[in-house]
Amino acid sequence: MPSGLKRAMVSSGLVLLACSFAAPTSASQRRGSTPLDFLTIRKASSPQISPDGETVVFVLEEPGPQKDGQPWRGDQDLWRVPADGSAPPQRWISSPQKDWSPRWSPDGGTLAFLSKRGTGESNGSTTQIFLSDSSGAGVRQLTGVGGEISAFRWAPDGSSLAFLASDDLNHSDSAPHPSNRPLPLTKLYQVSVSGEEVMLISPSGLNVIDFDWSPDGSRIAALTSPTAKVPDLVSARQLVIIDPSLAEVERRFPNRIGWDSPVLWSPDGELIHVDVWRSPGDAWSPAFISVSDGQTQVLLDGVRATIGDTRWSADSRFLFGQLLEGNQTSLARIERETGAIQRLTPSGARLFEKGTYTAHDSSGRVVLLKASASAPPDLWFVDSGQAPKQLTRLNPQIDQIRFGEVRELQWRNPDDGQTVHGFFVLPLDYQSGRRYPMVTILHGGPTSAWQIGWSDGFTDWGQVLAANGYITFFPNVRGSLGAGVDYANANTGDLGGIDYVDAISGVDEMVSQGFADPKRLGVGGYSYGGYLSSWSITQTTRFKAAVSGGILADLISFYGTTDIPQYLTIHLGEPPFPEQSLAWQRSPLKHASKVTTPVLFYVGDSDQRTPPGQVHQMHRAVEDAGVTAFKVIYPGEGHGFVDRNNQLDLMQRMLAWYGRYLLPAGASQ
Repeated sequence: MPSGLKRAMVSSGLVLLACSFAAPTSASQRRGSTPLDFLTIRKASSPQISPDGETVVFVLEEPGPQKDGQPWRGDQDLWRVPADGSAPPQRWISSPQKDWSPRWSPDGGTLAFLSKRGTGESNGSTTQIFLSDSSGAGVRQLTGVGGEISAFRWAPDGSSLAFLASDDLNHSDSAPHPSNRPLPLTKLYQVSVSGEEVMLISPSGLNVIDFDWSPDGSRIAALTSPTAKVPDLVSARQLVIIDPSLAEVERRFPNRIGWDSPVLWSPDGELIHVDVWRSPGDAWSPAFISVSDGQTQVLLDGVRATIGDTRWSADSRFLFGQLLEGNQTSLARIERETGAIQRLTPSGARLFEKGTYTAHDSSGRVVLLKASASAPPDLWFVDSGQAPKQLTRLNPQIDQIRFGEVRELQWRNPDDGQTVHGFFVLPLDYQSGRRYPMVTILHGGPTSAWQIGWSDGFTDWGQVLAANGYITFFPNVRGSLGAGVDYANANTGDLGGIDYVDAISGVDEMVSQGFADPKRLGVGGYSYGGYLSSWSITQTTRFKAAVSGGILADLISFYGTTDIPQYLTIHLGEPPFPEQSLAWQRSPLKHASKVTTPVLFYVGDSDQRTPPGQVHQMHRAVEDAGVTAFKVIYPGEGHGFVDRNNQLDLMQRMLAWYGRYLLPAGASQ
């Protein structure tokens, strides 16, 4: 690694501080983005407005310095800013360990949050609940349970908190791992504000995933599963009502619950909001379930959109949420009685992110995280009838960077004539009429989506590639969210079929419109995008370079080694595997001898979702076919990379790989 780059990373905290006082940079002085720009961003999350409407507390993750030989994971502290924007944000509650998940008490006098403070993370400390008064002083530890606390909620009267904590089974990593070894259950507890009383309030043999109090505090709605195994967490979720005074399930609801569902009891006590699964396939819809009779009202039925990060309005008339329509996300609210949608403001929020906004109950005012393709998330204040007001400017160094223009695209699948959508990022200094090398990046899931917003740097390489002379194409093929249930379920039973044709016909459209150079096409993706990009290079020779991560190479061996074996059941209807198994027919490994595209594979060595063996198999098969292949195994990483060192290494290797095969000789990167 160049010494200058190391110095930049080591001093990143100082650079951010210095930039906050720098004068705006003129357009002629701005530069293209680099991988490091996306890894040194200060990331805000979990804004919470105080009950009096005066103060917003939020989590700020800062990259911190890179230390040789150590993971580069940054730090998280609690910051605050006046809700009217009358003063800049300031660090409020901090410690050498991470602090996160702030929640105000109902009266606003106390702030609760999660932290590992008090003992170092390296010596086995666990996440606990801490309390502070409203000034940020007098921080004290509330809980001291043996397992990890993952979530909590204040009781409506503010006298106690309910929280989720995993069992501490004291399993030894060095001992044998029998297949029937139980996984630790997550259980529901209640603790008094004094911390003196802690009691289990869920049945001892039940795994609790998420929960919410009834408005009167007498009952709890919970999402549960029979075990903590991932297949049960995904496919066997059940909504129940628990009587916390008896630690017993009072009622069970038969609805099949979506795998990322919230559970939210309406303030008037009449309804519980969850997501319900829409078979066949992996899509879901938001729904209201009547507490009195269990009747279910499905929302957004027939609407070409997906909603996430939902919550009730204080009067129970509306459901707020981040609404993805096509490629764009906006903060919206849905009227409970009519289903009418009101879009409040574009947000650029990621659909699966939680805690992207906060609403003041009495006034209805909202503070949200708002981002764009050229600006990372900042806090904005939204009041009815007024223009949104920016409260923070957390990354002023972005003013020094130029970003590629983003354009949306629609095209038709030639096989069924259906319209497909996506977007593309143009290179800096784009000249109309000139063709450019183009990289098509396929998203994971498949029940996910690309969204126009700030790049995460790990899987969304559009702006980094734009700074290096490429067009980057992001197709939202069938199977994607943001276009309704039928669109999301359209590739069920047809992985690598209709979605592949959607992607390749989108490439055709980019070529026919004169944007992409047909002789310099690349492809890439991660997770399901790693599968679809690996599949693509077995079906066509038009791609001249590929970068595929967390792949599925052999769907049958994937079934035997992944932590989500039900994935194939949902998407392909197998196992059992017949002699002419579709899982094998649609496995890239079966067709590896057809590959002519040089390919870079990568995966984390601790990835249980798409195990490293999938990369090992495909890498060997492609090499045996006489094609240039390279693999990188990242130590300590699971299915989402957390060490910025590894993210940086990946982006540098990606640029070098595409540059080697797609850029003309002598072109600079």
